[in-house]
Amino acid sequence: MLSDRVGGIISIIFGSIAMSEAIRLFPARMDTFVGDHTMPGIVGGALILLGLLLVFFVKGENFKVEFPDRVIMKSMLLALGLLFAYWFAIQYLGYVISTLLVSIGLFKVLGFFSLAKSAIYATILTTIFYFLFIFWLGMPFPTGIFNI
Repeated sequence: MLSDRVGGIISIIFGSIAMSEAIRLFPARMDTFVGDHTMPGIVGGALILLGLLLVFFVKGENFKVEFPDRVIMKSMLLALGLLFAYWFAIQYLGYVISTLLVSIGLFKVLGFFSLAKSAIYATILTTIFYFLFIFWLGMPFPTGIFNI
């Protein structure tokens, strides 16, 4: 199908851009496989490979695309709004508080959970992310006005 070929070509273009960035960053590497060039190189190679598969080998099937109903469309727009709110709130509230609040909203909006379940799941998720990124990996995240 034409849409598969167009998608494959777009994938190859974005993969080539990522690979050119990896090549540009290669001289600043710490080691052959360690440095800023590694992730763009892996993603770019995967995009090029999968794009070539789409262009030359995949035979797509016809299907009818349906516009989402009102409830799904509302949840998609609310999720997008929550992500923008997260982008804004993380500067002022810090990583921990804004991640907790936005993940409560995302569990509620996308998972259709009750507020209590959303709060429990968001607390577990925020705790795991805190120990993974801040405690274990030592990544610096914004602390916000509460210094958390």
